[in-house]
Amino acid sequence: MKVAVFVGTRADLGPLLPVVRALVGAGAEPTLLTGVAFDAQGLVDLVMAELDMPLPVEQLATPVEAVTSVVQREQGRAITAGLADLLDRTSFDRLVVLGDRWELLFVVPQFFLAEVPIVHLHGGEVTEGVIDERVRHAVTKLADLHCVASRDAADRLRQMGEQDDRVHVTGAPGLDRFVGLDRADDDALADLVGRPVVRPLALFTYHPPTAVPAAQTRRWASEALEATLAACGTVVATHPGFDVGREEILGALNEVAAADESLIVIESLGRGYPRMLASCDVVVGNSSSGVIEAASVGVPAVDIGERQRGRLRGDNVVWSAEGAEAVRAALATALDPEFGERARGVANPYGDGTAAQRIAAVVLADAPPRAKPFVDVRS
Repeated sequence: MKVAVFVGTRADLGPLLPVVRALVGAGAEPTLLTGVAFDAQGLVDLVMAELDMPLPVEQLATPVEAVTSVVQREQGRAITAGLADLLDRTSFDRLVVLGDRWELLFVVPQFFLAEVPIVHLHGGEVTEGVIDERVRHAVTKLADLHCVASRDAADRLRQMGEQDDRVHVTGAPGLDRFVGLDRADDDALADLVGRPVVRPLALFTYHPPTAVPAAQTRRWASEALEATLAACGTVVATHPGFDVGREEILGALNEVAAADESLIVIESLGRGYPRMLASCDVVVGNSSSGVIEAASVGVPAVDIGERQRGRLRGDNVVWSAEGAEAVRAALATALDPEFGERARGVANPYGDGTAAQRIAAVVLADAPPRAKPFVDVRS
């Protein structure tokens, strides 16, 4: 079976790698499609480093650095053209996509029109502070099969009229990377980030809250960073995602890093990300990683603002409003030893780290009929 797997950015890559490994192990032939953050060779190198297996990669568009609404439109046109060419010369049996990224609006419809069954991962979730929320639900209606991370997500898909036999609760595939993962000592972390670390150690990621009216992106990112630096000895900050507002956040990170050596800014930790997450003392920001993945390694997380509003979360997560004072108060709770002890014993509501095999089984099973009746749910 020839399976196309779309990988737009590192937000997709981490959770999709266990799925790709499982597909190969089950005898499928995956081809990775990319065209936002990666070029073909860069993605090949990353996959080889992580999975130690060569996979074909099709680059649909040239990667971008800065993201604006104009860039999104230009990138969308390039992806559309690249994918049209690919589908003219290559046939696929399935498409696998994950989540809610804007670029899916230019990928999924073409496979739908080409009558390729679409398997959507992480549907049915709620993130009311980003436009991704609406993209995710749009992909749901075009998808043939759904591999969701939790039962509440499955219930939402049924609310949207999806049939029971198309919805599979598999868990979140990104958690598979944390099974059996041990905490690294400070020397190993120093090797990973290029300098010694001082506890408490924070992993910081702040993305643009794209659906929040009048969002003050740079100021909010700066204040969250200020509060984190005040509470922690070392802060490792990764770059924001490829959304409008990315440049404002990068400007704030680089400005602070130039004046404060306790801040380490890294574009991406790559394959080192799971170990850093497992070994830090707190995750801070508005990334899904703090809400979904941190519970698997028992690490407290501070979720800031509205980006992840509505998303299921474990008891290891402390919510904070935007602003330095609010983040400072949330960090005081998250770094309290008693709270840390509770976080270490929390059960992750997104699964047990065995999702990839379940997802591969769904992908490789017989596809349901193309006609998809709407199931009318009445109270």
